[in-house]
Amino acid sequence: MKYFFVIMSGLLLCFYSDYGWSATSTSLVWESSYTKTSPTVDGKMDKIWEQARPLTVVVREAMGGDNPTEVVLRALHTDDTLYVLAQWPDDTKNDMRDPYIWNEAKKDYDRPSKPDDQFSLEFPMTGEFDIRMLTIVHEYTADVWHWKAGRGNPVGWVDDKRHIISRKPIKNGVEYSMGGHGNVYIARLMDEGTSSYSLKPKPSSFEGNVVDSFEQRQPAGSLADVQGRGLYEGKHWTLEMSRKFNTGHDDDALIDPTKENFCAIAVLNDELYWDHSVSPIITLRFTGNSK
Repeated sequence: MKYFFVIMSGLLLCFYSDYGWSATSTSLVWESSYTKTSPTVDGKMDKIWEQARPLTVVVREAMGGDNPTEVVLRALHTDDTLYVLAQWPDDTKNDMRDPYIWNEAKKDYDRPSKPDDQFSLEFPMTGEFDIRMLTIVHEYTADVWHWKAGRGNPVGWVDDKRHIISRKPIKNGVEYSMGGHGNVYIARLMDEGTSSYSLKPKPSSFEGNVVDSFEQRQPAGSLADVQGRGLYEGKHWTLEMSRKFNTGHDDDALIDPTKENFCAIAVLNDELYWDHSVSPIITLRFTGNSK
């Protein structure tokens, strides 16, 4: 399947340059503080997070750069694990993805597309890392921690994925035509293993006006690397996530606490696919390491 995008490349590149949205921008430094006590990953900002220095990052819509939103990030680490906390505003809580909706006239359930709130943190693996997926300039692979409020969140797990951006056809890649400027191929791949949720069959009889279309389960393999839990309170989300520096899986990025690590975040508040907001490149720096 091919998708077509008409993009004013020069204007878009100027926009990214003006706002520092490029892989060469390292002005955002996110410090992770060492702790001997691990936070509880439950979406609550416990006292231990007072050790972490907050960093406010502005995310903007990926297509157009509108609607700036502030996200407050914090990070802690032990000898072998990174813990992150993110807080961002959201006027509405959306914690059910594509639920079954009862159609009284049909006496049956429909399943219209409905987004759940989402957040992602990504680290480069290979190539020239960029916040843009629709690019004919850079090719890269990124390790993505993709939190989904209506799927893995109820059981405290985050999808562990990879994004592969290529100018050449790739396996499982979707082709996007860039308005006569060339094509880009994008693959969004789940890591190896079993995810923390699966699609439920449509109910055969009435079970309520709205019924969740997913059921949760214990993940396995590389899809059990990232824990995460978000809580919605006072029109904002608080999300905690954690992962080992080295998972031992080759489909994950190695996080090296002795070096600076580049990363970026994205937020989807009641949005689907390209209607998401992205940050500039962020430098994650570890301080107070015990080793």
